[in-house]
Amino acid sequence: MRIKSPIRFTIFLLILCTFIYLGYTAAARYIDLPVPQFAFWNKTDNDEQTYQNFVVAGVDDEGTRTDLILFCQYDFVSNSVNVIQVPRDTKVETERSDKKINSAYGSKGGADTMLKELSDLLGIKADKYVIVSFKAFRNIIDALGGVEIDVPMRMYYTDPAQNLTIDLYPGKQQLSGKQAEMFMRFRKNNDGTGYPNGDVDRIKAQQSLYSSLSDKLLSGNTILKIPKLLGIIKDNVKTNFTAEEIVSYLGKIGQIKRENINIMALEGAGKYETVSGISISYFIHDKEKTKQMIEQYFTPSSNSLIEDKGISLVKNKFIKLDLVDASGYNIEDINVLEIVKQKLEKYGFKVLNTTVSEKVSDKSRIIEHSNKNSAAEILKVCEGLPVVNEESESTKADATVIIGSDFKF
Repeated sequence: MRIKSPIRFTIFLLILCTFIYLGYTAAARYIDLPVPQFAFWNKTDNDEQTYQNFVVAGVDDEGTRTDLILFCQYDFVSNSVNVIQVPRDTKVETERSDKKINSAYGSKGGADTMLKELSDLLGIKADKYVIVSFKAFRNIIDALGGVEIDVPMRMYYTDPAQNLTIDLYPGKQQLSGKQAEMFMRFRKNNDGTGYPNGDVDRIKAQQSLYSSLSDKLLSGNTILKIPKLLGIIKDNVKTNFTAEEIVSYLGKIGQIKRENINIMALEGAGKYETVSGISISYFIHDKEKTKQMIEQYFTPSSNSLIEDKGISLVKNKFIKLDLVDASGYNIEDINVLEIVKQKLEKYGFKVLNTTVSEKVSDKSRIIEHSNKNSAAEILKVCEGLPVVNEESESTKADATVIIGSDFKF
């Protein structure tokens, strides 16, 4: 079952806790920092990695169970995002006594166990994760002044063991962070009634909250709340994404079109099974339909190198470069020089020296020294940079790349 997101910023919600904390541009324009622009690199570059699989999981207050699990894939080539929402009660083949996927994170191995069991379940691997506490979820919504949701039914459920009470009335209303968490966690009432189609309808309801929260995040009133949101995210998120990886994705995420964001529900049905004399409710996924979904939506448009556009790794290894950061960016956890250095070295260029300039330059450029062919090769990777010829005896580099404040990641 394929469910299209109505707005492209749904993906912003899914990776909110990564991008607000480390995603500089989400906040920079609101706190007097220069706003970098993106798409510096040639779009036809030879990146070996053409897609990224990652998991976003919402963990309970005890930090053991993931009541929200989203398996995501970002395809760099088609600039699209596909997401599978995995029901918390999905049964997995594991040696653990608790066969539900939502307990994997709290077991031995933590995030690694969760990633492995999701890989076994879906037949596709993710090596990155973002773990978000429900405390962050509640606090973000409260900081935004609540979120408007049309609650589809009377929701009343109590579970003393979890210290959980869900108490909502039907109708369109403004939910606080605590109430929004109730809405997200609701499965059934104490009398057994609930969503007619079980987890399928539950996931649709959750997606309506994603959409409403996305609208709230994009509203003008959110601008002044960015610093507070940054603090909430920083204190309540665990991820193995590096700052450099996040920065490199940010420029591409901003180019995603609405029609290229797809949120899907794992196909299957609820079922009770008796284990040691106890009846346990599981979500049993449909293996054949899951396989078809993975083949249709999670097979990247290119698993091999992008077609060579005249970039010669052999030729580039003889070109020596100096890098100068004159961008003026002073961003915690983001090393502009390291981002550019890694990218140029990936194309075979040899970086001799990196320097941070005290003087800010508003324009990025290439200064060509002794090797008059060096700039032509650099321009195959870095589009549109002006070239200046300047002999220099103070460096052994063939060219110097100046990173100005117009730098596009």
